This record gives sequence, structure tokens and C-alpha cells, in this order.
Amino acid sequence: MRGHRHHIHLAALALALTATVSLAGCGSGGGASGDGDGPKGEQAGKQGEQAAKKNAPKSGGAIPDRDVVVSAWCTVPANNLAKVTVEAWNPTSWKQVGSTAFTLPKETVLTNDEARSPLADLCEDGMPGQADAGSGEEGPNALAEPRLRQMFNDDFTRLAVVLRDSGTGGTRAAVVTPQGRATMVAKEDTSNFADAPTEQHPVFAPGSGGSEVWYMTKGKDEDAPRFFSSRMTGGKPGTPSPHGSGDQLTEQRPGFTLAGEPAAAITASVLRISPDGRKAAGFHELQGMNVVDVPRRATTQRDDDAPLSPLPSSCMPWGWTDDTTVLCGPREMTEDDPARKNNFWTVDTTRLREDEEPPGDVSGKPILPKTSRENTLRALSPDGRQIIITSRQGTREEHFRVDTKPGSAPEKIEAAGADQALRSGFVLEWR
Repeated sequence: MRGHRHHIHLAALALALTATVSLAGCGSGGGASGDGDGPKGEQAGKQGEQAAKKNAPKSGGAIPDRDVVVSAWCTVPANNLAKVTVEAWNPTSWKQVGSTAFTLPKETVLTNDEARSPLADLCEDGMPGQADAGSGEEGPNALAEPRLRQMFNDDFTRLAVVLRDSGTGGTRAAVVTPQGRATMVAKEDTSNFADAPTEQHPVFAPGSGGSEVWYMTKGKDEDAPRFFSSRMTGGKPGTPSPHGSGDQLTEQRPGFTLAGEPAAAITASVLRISPDGRKAAGFHELQGMNVVDVPRRATTQRDDDAPLSPLPSSCMPWGWTDDTTVLCGPREMTEDDPARKNNFWTVDTTRLREDEEPPGDVSGKPILPKTSRENTLRALSPDGRQIIITSRQGTREEHFRVDTKPGSAPEKIEAAGADQALRSGFVLEWR
């Protein structure tokens, strides 16, 4: 089973982007793009994009707000502006029912070397062709973490990005429209002798209608990032509101995820939020997989701030089937149970206790039949009752719909559109 990756494959991204124009012109969008990785990288990028678009249904509508699987992918042509494409697919007919594409300003940061951003993860692992059948040993991308979904506002009409000023090296959090027009998230410090801004990792607060954006800053002499939110009104930058400091950024802490209402920033990684926004399951550095309560106020929750209720060591949390039940897959470091290898199961979190080993029988029975297939979770239904998986044998990949009850029989998805829908990028949401 393909799990979360805690290391950076920058070599896989055929890109070395160098911004050449200051941010003064970002409001109008447009311009040149980053450089490619030579003729070979350019050719691979073009081939991947062509493969992703081949036989695609003609649809340019908005993204529906229900009964769709939403996926996103990134393209970085060598001599053109980078783009992020969002597609919506009917999960029964597997026909495309909506799509939109964001043209990114030339100043957009596309690698985590420049500044932390969920967009960098999408453009690193979510380029066309990378998840094609037989294209690599790791198989397709698993269901995206919520922070990738939070790059977009609720209706996928805005995208949060980081823009770099080539003159000062400063970075600003911004919101981009599909046409590439960028608006800064927060009002800028206009003093004549200020440090260059270090804003990064902007995400929309869920349920805010796209008006509230959180981001973090981290100066060269700061160990831990500081967190701010800004409420944009009338399409204009807002006043930053501080929310404390987070943990040091590491490979295990690539950024943060927003949870709850009002939103709180949680710096644990591989984080999955319960449907009611009250709990989150994820990896707390040096402390394993745990369930924590989400703060009931706008704040930052660090790894060592919250009481931790440990999950079974074999559990990699992939989502929640209801407000109290975590959907697990096997962690690579603890695949010592043959029945759970390449499988999924649930854990009742009401039986977990703070700082105590979970009961031996807290894990439910496996959902899938025991096989040697490599199974990757691609989507989880809004009611938590079904999952969509890609099952791999050698280089052959097939898609199945499965109930989340133990011992369920996978139903093969025969519709041809499923291959197109699940081929490139990440599934962000089934809503």
C-alpha cells in the first residue's frame, strides 16, 4: 500500500523556477514561467500533460457542491505559465461534470525549497503522468491530506499561493483567480526599513466562504513559525491577526492543517479531521499516531500542546467514517499483521485514553478480503460508508468501490471514465 511520504523528491519535479519580476505587478497576473529541466524534462512534461488530457470529456463548468469526486493536478511547462487543473467527476457514471484551471502568476513559488506551500506538494507529486498505470513502483497518489484541499476556497474559485519578490527575496501569501489575477492576503508593512516578508503556507479556513486565509511566517533567525489569519473583504487584503507560534518545520512537519470552527492551526502531520471538526488523528513527531481534541478557539496547537490519545501503532489514519471512528491503513513500519497488510480497518476512538496504550481489541476486523494486491485509498465518501481504492497487481491497476464494513466485497468500477478521473494528481474530496 502506498503510504504518506515524509521526504522530498525534488528530482521528480522537472522544474527550477526563478522569479524574475518583483511582486509589484502581481495584481495583473501574466508573464513568463520558470525554466524546465532540459529537453528530457520538457518532453516528459508535455507527454504527461497530453496523456492526462487524452479523450477527456468536454466540460468547463463550475465544480458542483455535492455528489462529485474532485481531483487536482499541476502542470509546469518549460516555456509557459504553470497551471493547476481541478476536475469534478460523478462517482457513479464517472463522467466529468465540471472543471476549472488556474493560471499561476510567474512569481508563484512551486517548490518547498523556496517557501512551504501545499501547492509545492501538488506540483511535486501531482503532475500528469506520475500516477499512470505502470509509471512507477509507488503507484497512484493516495487520498490527499486536508491541507491540500485547503489551498482552495469552498467552491474552488480561488487558490491560495505564495509569491516571491525577485528583488528582496521576500514571499507573500496571495489568492489567485482562474485567470491568474493575484491579491495579497494581508496588508503589507509599509515602513521604509522593514524586513522582507516571509509569508508562506497559505490555506483557506473551511466554511469561511473564501474570506479567511491562514498563513505562517518564519524569519531566518526564528526556530518556530508564527501564525496569522487575515479576513479579506471586498477582494482587498485584510489585517493580520496573530495566533501564536508553531513547532519547528521538519520533514515530519511540512506545515499545518486547519480544523474546527473557529479554525485552529494544528502542526502535526498526516492529519485527518473528524466530520464534526472536534477531533483530529495524525502523526505527532517523536510521539507516533494519536487522536487529539481540536481547540474550540482560533489558535495554534503544537505537538506538545494537546493531550494525546495513542492510536494502535499499526494504524495510519486515512479519515473518519463518523465523528468517533478513524479509518486506518497499515503503517509501513508496523506491517506485522498479515491480515491487515494492504488492507483497511476502523478504530473506535471513544475507547482510547490519554497517554495510555490502546486496548488490544480496539481495532476492527479488516474491510477487504486478504490478498497480495497493493491497495491505495483514493477517496472516502462524505458519509464515511464507502471508499474508492486503486488495486494493483504488477503494473495492472483497477479501481473498486468498497463499503467500510468489515469483510466487504469490493465492486469493480467498470466505467471507462474512472481511469481518467483517477489517473493524475490527487483526489482532494468526495462531496
